[in-house]
Amino acid sequence: MAVYKAIWEYISLSHYSKPSAPAGEVVRGRLTAFRRLLRPPTRQAGHDSGHLSAAPPYLLNRAAPVPDLEQMVIALEGALHNWFFTRDPKRSVKVVIGPPGSNVDRTVAALGRRKGWPIVGPPTPAEILAGGDAWLDNIKGDALAPVVIPKLGSCYLRHHDGLALIGRLLDWLASTRRRCLMACDSWAWAYLVKALQIDAMLPTPLTLAPLDGNRLQFWLPTLARTNGGRFVFRDAGNGEAIFMVVSDYADPISRNATPGKMEAFGERAGAGALIRQLAAYSRGLPEVAWTWWRECLQVTPKAKKEIERTMGPSDGCYTVWVKPWSQVPLPATPHSAGTTESLILHTLLLHDGAPAELLELLLPLSHSQIRRALHQLQEANLVKLTADDHWRITLLGYPAVRGFIENEGYLVDAF
Repeated sequence: MAVYKAIWEYISLSHYSKPSAPAGEVVRGRLTAFRRLLRPPTRQAGHDSGHLSAAPPYLLNRAAPVPDLEQMVIALEGALHNWFFTRDPKRSVKVVIGPPGSNVDRTVAALGRRKGWPIVGPPTPAEILAGGDAWLDNIKGDALAPVVIPKLGSCYLRHHDGLALIGRLLDWLASTRRRCLMACDSWAWAYLVKALQIDAMLPTPLTLAPLDGNRLQFWLPTLARTNGGRFVFRDAGNGEAIFMVVSDYADPISRNATPGKMEAFGERAGAGALIRQLAAYSRGLPEVAWTWWRECLQVTPKAKKEIERTMGPSDGCYTVWVKPWSQVPLPATPHSAGTTESLILHTLLLHDGAPAELLELLLPLSHSQIRRALHQLQEANLVKLTADDHWRITLLGYPAVRGFIENEGYLVDAF
């Protein structure tokens, strides 16, 4: 009998364990990617891998649509159930930590809105450097409901005047025992542990359990069902079905796609090598895995035309080919990357992105050095400029960037 468990689960940070790569895989390139061992080709009749093309956006938005936060919010609400009602003053603060691609800030903010709790956005860099009196006044408002701080990692700067505000916040929480739910990205948390020993002042954080191979094995097909589409995903290298699992797999996938129902995975259904490799390379991070999954999807010209004609939900079943992992081009830091690039990348991780002007304030680098390095890293698809004029690490590039930063001997997060 299959045992089903929730795909989305919040666990203690101390229990987090990154998914491991499948046995028989070796390190590929100079970073953290792995090369799959190719199995003997047993191609499906009629399949010509030489005529595959990248899946177009309208197909991606049906076969791998943007995930919503509902399941994560439900899971977090369940994990915090006892905390909602506790009167223990020593447990007044709850912290949720998340690495890039885990949506920890958006999930905590969504839960706060659902509960009707006051949500306090981050201070500006100028407010941080000035001590943040006005921002702290917002925190000290209505004390009846827990206050929600979705971006604790944006309340400091790696600057000689950049830690005073967060120190004052921690002191105030300790003295008042104000109930507070806060989220912090994993890189900022690592820095604050090093600089302020924040882990000694706050309880052990919660974090989202990693999406290992078994969880991905159920989650990815569930995404494809949410838009009413029916897809068969096959390995472009040998024609085999990617989601080759027990016969009762389709039914729980269908049930899991029902809105408002907690998604679950069956432990009895083991994940294939490609899915386990995807889980390992993405470090168990949902949006990183989802982004790379979309990169792997391909279609034939005939299927592309058929899908383009239907566009909307359809009873038709379409084959989507999945590029073998050994053929997936993995981003890499430029060969010329050195101290300038590593300083910039590390600062972007510590601050969850930053405008170029802030990088100039925080780093001992000139305007031209920063601009040149940013555009070089952008060409390598490791960073991007967002609509709010912040430079951020791309989800596709995150595994490579993290590997580079770790190899350079910088402080890294726990994920």
